Amino acid sequence: MEFELAVRLLRSNPYGFLTTVGADGRPNSRLVEHLAVDDDATVWIGTSPRSRKVADIRRRPDVTYAVEDRSAFAYVSLAARAEPVEDLAERVARWSPGHEAFFPGGPSGDDYVLIRLRPVRVEVMDFTNRVHPDPYGLMPASVELGGAGA
Repeated sequence: MEFELAVRLLRSNPYGFLTTVGADGRPNSRLVEHLAVDDDATVWIGTSPRSRKVADIRRRPDVTYAVEDRSAFAYVSLAARAEPVEDLAERVARWSPGHEAFFPGGPSGDDYVLIRLRPVRVEVMDFTNRVHPDPYGLMPASVELGGAGA
C-alpha cells in the first residue's frame, strides 16, 4: 500500500526538490518539475545537458528527490540512481508541451536531455491516509527497492 501511495503522491504533485552532490562534495538542491512517473516509481525530469544537475549526476549518480502534498500533510522522498538519457525517441515520448519557452529546440534540440531517477529507497508519510506511526509519530514508511525499481 505505501508504495502505491508514494507513486500516487508523485503523480499528483509534479514539483519537487532534486538534491545532487556537487564537485565540492556539498549538496545542491533545486526545485524541478518532473514529466512522468512510471509504475515502478521511476521519475523523469527534462533539463539542459549543460546544467549543474547533469554535471553533478555524471560525477555522482546518487540523488534524493522529495515531493510534498501539503493539503494531505504528506511527502514522498526517493533515494535514487540518476542518469542522463539522450535517446531521441525517449525525449520525444516524454516531452511536455509548454516547455518550448525553456527549450526552444523542443525534444530533438541539442539543449534538451532527460534525467531518469531509478529509486532504490522510497519513504512516504501521509497523515490523510494514516501512513505514519501512531500516535502521530515522525517515522516514515519506507520500502527498499534494491536499485532496480519496484
